[in-house]
Amino acid sequence: MQLETQLTEPRLAAPTGQGLLFVLSAPSGTGKDTVIHALKEQGMDFHVVASVTTRAPRPGESDGNPYYFVSQEQFQGMVDRNELIEYAQVHGNWYGQPMQQIQDNLQKGRDVLLKIDVHGAATVRKKVSGATYIFLVPGSVEELVERLTNRQTETSEERQRRINDAEYELAQREHYEYVIENRQGRLEEAVENLKAIMRAEHCRTHPHHVHM
Repeated sequence: MQLETQLTEPRLAAPTGQGLLFVLSAPSGTGKDTVIHALKEQGMDFHVVASVTTRAPRPGESDGNPYYFVSQEQFQGMVDRNELIEYAQVHGNWYGQPMQQIQDNLQKGRDVLLKIDVHGAATVRKKVSGATYIFLVPGSVEELVERLTNRQTETSEERQRRINDAEYELAQREHYEYVIENRQGRLEEAVENLKAIMRAEHCRTHPHHVHM
């Protein structure tokens, strides 16, 4: 399960030869997929981990884009075989992060971006050392509600659940090293900030080394 991207910009490799691991969290509807896609469009080369989930695909989604859609039984099999670095039930569905994708790309010297919720990030902190944690926030709660309403991908009950969850998630920002604001109409600014963080991490005197 690997997402391949064309190399259009020189790869930023740490002196150890290992890629860096970035963990990106955000409340649902903040625009993390949009920010990531826009950064890739600029030519940044990094692997985005495609999570596995038991939820049904939304219109326009396909297997591997942006998730691998599996049955409850398939998901449980991956858990039993210890193939997921973390997994959790979020908004009524199960999500998990395949470990092999992360290990393979890091060993090749390619950066890896793991987009997970705050609960998943907390689990990764306990299991992995050397990752960089980034939190994406909306310009305001009102903007978040508007985005969730306009995308029309959830029922009213699901949307309200995500709004309620966002209050708790936003309070977890203090556990992250970086916070990026993705304000309405200011996508480019958020993208440039994410790019700056990823590049700066490669400029450390002693870059992080990921241990899993």
